[in-house]
Amino acid sequence: MKKELLFESYVLLFEIEITLVSIIEKEMTTHYGHLWRQIFFAEGGTHLCDNLPLLFRLNLLQDIFTDHELHDLCILVDIKNSLNQKLTISQDDFDRLKYFSHQLNRKKFLSLSI
Repeated sequence: MKKELLFESYVLLFEIEITLVSIIEKEMTTHYGHLWRQIFFAEGGTHLCDNLPLLFRLNLLQDIFTDHELHDLCILVDIKNSLNQKLTISQDDFDRLKYFSHQLNRKKFLSLSI
């Protein structure tokens, strides 16, 4: 994997996590107040990817993310783990990162404009 593609993969993963947090924070704050962080991170871990299985159990977030998006989030964790282990990812995985980043930014824009 070229260094430029590797760097761009990390940038996309970072952007995806930032977008996810902003979407989750808006919805969770609206419904649970500012204590949502303690509720969310107390059951999972300190990293967002540690808490992805929790996303499947929270009805509120199941209304925000489709089953397909939740599945894509799990795939993204696999991609992130591969990158963290310094393994190469395929062009398909990279394209998936780009596509999902675009989709989440669109979802964020739509949720914030409502």
